[in-house]
Amino acid sequence: MKLLFVLLVLCFSLSQPQEKPKDEKQDKPMPDRWRGMVIDESTPEDVTAKMGKPVKDELARFPRGALGDLLTAKTKEKKFRRLEYKELEGIDKAYFTFSENKLVAISLDIKKEFSPNALPNTYGLEFKPAFGSLTMALSPEKFERNQGKDYAISYPTVYNLVAKSEKTFIVALVANNSFGSILKDVAVGGRSKEGTFPGKVAYVEILSRTMENRDGADVLK
Repeated sequence: MKLLFVLLVLCFSLSQPQEKPKDEKQDKPMPDRWRGMVIDESTPEDVTAKMGKPVKDELARFPRGALGDLLTAKTKEKKFRRLEYKELEGIDKAYFTFSENKLVAISLDIKKEFSPNALPNTYGLEFKPAFGSLTMALSPEKFERNQGKDYAISYPTVYNLVAKSEKTFIVALVANNSFGSILKDVAVGGRSKEGTFPGKVAYVEILSRTMENRDGADVLK
């Protein structure tokens, strides 16, 4: 009887529809990856397997952007492999940059620009403005310095927001050059509400912190 009972249970179990494995698709943006491609882990082969053949495959410099001296000097060398894609979903262009066959940068030219105020909640990180020294030198009246940090009284037409996670930097290029923002800048100084940023995000880069400037660290060991 026990054997018959076990056989009946086994037959019933096999007849039931099996639960499908959960979709491994990334369900929300994360600071160290984009569409399954992971900083410091993914290879060029991983990218081409998922994204297809790139429109360009070339040697290029690492995208330093707003980070400047925060990155090691070797990022200035034209020795990083970069794959370029066009017209991916929601993206005009996407660039994947590799060092020693590992993904160290993801650069995204956004097709549908969005508010920079969405970034902190999207990635769970604090984003801070980073203004170029030339912009600040040409328009010092638009900035103020408090406790060693620079703050905008009037935001420039193009500026960067930067956040730092355990593995990556995230840099967002913000275009603040709409007709309305230009009028606002002329009329009232372009001030935005406290804790908010004007403009639209046009470009996003996720950069590996393995490219961070640690020159001279060996001396301190």
